[in-house]
Amino acid sequence: MVLCSVFSDEPFETRLRLALRSTSAKALVALFGELTGEVPSPRRDARMARVALELAEQAGGREAERWFLTGYSYARTARDPEVRARAERLRERFGSWW
Repeated sequence: MVLCSVFSDEPFETRLRLALRSTSAKALVALFGELTGEVPSPRRDARMARVALELAEQAGGREAERWFLTGYSYARTARDPEVRARAERLRERFGSWW
Protein backbone atom coordinates (compact mmCIF):
# COMPACT_ATOMS: atom_id res chain seq x y z
CA MET A 1 0.00 0.00 0.00
CA VAL A 2 2.81 2.40 0.81
CA LEU A 3 4.44 1.73 -2.55
CA CYS A 4 1.30 2.85 -4.37
CA SER A 5 1.28 6.21 -2.63
CA VAL A 6 5.02 6.67 -3.16
CA PHE A 7 4.81 6.04 -6.89
CA SER A 8 1.47 7.69 -7.62
CA ASP A 9 1.72 11.03 -9.34
CA GLU A 10 -1.24 12.99 -8.07
CA PRO A 11 -0.42 16.20 -9.94
CA PHE A 12 -0.62 14.34 -13.27
CA GLU A 13 -3.81 12.57 -12.25
CA THR A 14 -5.31 15.89 -11.18
CA ARG A 15 -4.34 17.57 -14.46
CA LEU A 16 -5.73 14.63 -16.40
CA ARG A 17 -9.05 14.75 -14.54
CA LEU A 18 -9.32 18.49 -15.15
CA ALA A 19 -8.46 18.07 -18.82
CA LEU A 20 -11.09 15.35 -19.20
CA ARG A 21 -13.74 17.64 -17.71
CA SER A 22 -12.84 20.36 -20.18
CA THR A 23 -15.30 20.94 -23.01
CA SER A 24 -12.43 21.37 -25.46
CA ALA A 25 -9.64 19.02 -26.43
CA LYS A 26 -7.12 21.85 -26.03
CA ALA A 27 -6.42 20.91 -22.41
CA LEU A 28 -5.67 17.31 -23.38
CA VAL A 29 -3.46 18.39 -26.28
CA ALA A 30 -1.58 20.71 -23.92
CA LEU A 31 -1.15 17.87 -21.42
CA PHE A 32 0.14 15.62 -24.19
CA GLY A 33 2.63 18.34 -25.12
CA GLU A 34 3.83 18.54 -21.51
CA LEU A 35 4.39 14.80 -21.45
CA THR A 36 6.56 14.90 -24.57
CA GLY A 37 9.04 16.96 -22.55
CA GLU A 38 9.47 14.25 -19.93
CA VAL A 39 12.25 11.69 -20.06
CA PRO A 40 11.07 8.63 -22.02
CA SER A 41 9.99 5.79 -19.76
CA PRO A 42 7.23 3.18 -19.64
CA ARG A 43 5.35 5.35 -17.13
CA ARG A 44 5.48 8.41 -19.40
CA ASP A 45 4.42 6.28 -22.37
CA ALA A 46 1.42 4.97 -20.42
CA ARG A 47 0.38 8.53 -19.62
CA MET A 48 0.82 9.63 -23.23
CA ALA A 49 -1.24 6.65 -24.36
CA ARG A 50 -4.05 7.52 -21.94
CA VAL A 51 -4.20 11.10 -23.20
CA ALA A 52 -3.93 10.18 -26.90
CA LEU A 53 -6.59 7.47 -26.62
CA GLU A 54 -8.93 9.91 -24.89
CA LEU A 55 -8.34 12.38 -27.72
CA ALA A 56 -9.08 9.61 -30.23
CA GLU A 57 -12.43 8.98 -28.56
CA GLN A 58 -13.32 12.68 -28.56
CA ALA A 59 -12.14 13.55 -32.06
CA GLY A 60 -13.61 12.58 -35.38
CA GLY A 61 -12.35 11.59 -38.81
CA ARG A 62 -8.66 11.61 -39.57
CA GLU A 63 -7.86 13.41 -36.35
CA ALA A 64 -9.35 10.54 -34.35
CA GLU A 65 -7.38 8.01 -36.39
CA ARG A 66 -4.15 9.95 -35.86
CA TRP A 67 -4.66 10.11 -32.10
CA PHE A 68 -5.61 6.44 -32.02
CA LEU A 69 -2.43 5.37 -33.81
CA THR A 70 -0.36 7.55 -31.49
CA GLY A 71 -2.07 6.19 -28.39
CA TYR A 72 -1.91 2.59 -29.59
CA SER A 73 1.80 2.90 -30.23
CA TYR A 74 2.48 4.38 -26.80
CA ALA A 75 0.25 1.75 -25.16
CA ARG A 76 2.36 -1.00 -26.71
CA THR A 77 5.66 0.49 -25.54
CA ALA A 78 4.33 1.26 -22.06
CA ARG A 79 3.42 -2.37 -21.35
CA ASP A 80 0.68 -1.19 -18.97
CA PRO A 81 -2.12 -3.79 -18.97
CA GLU A 82 -4.95 -1.29 -18.38
CA VAL A 83 -3.80 1.12 -21.07
CA ARG A 84 -3.14 -1.72 -23.49
CA ALA A 85 -6.64 -3.13 -22.90
CA ARG A 86 -8.19 0.26 -23.66
CA ALA A 87 -6.12 0.53 -26.83
CA GLU A 88 -7.25 -2.91 -27.94
CA ARG A 89 -10.90 -1.98 -27.34
CA LEU A 90 -10.46 1.14 -29.47
CA ARG A 91 -8.66 -0.90 -32.10
CA GLU A 92 -12.00 -2.52 -32.91
CA ARG A 93 -13.41 0.93 -33.70
CA PHE A 94 -10.49 1.71 -36.01
CA GLY A 95 -10.35 -1.77 -37.51
CA SER A 96 -9.75 -0.51 -41.03
CA TRP A 97 -6.13 0.17 -40.11
CA TRP A 98 -5.38 -3.52 -39.50
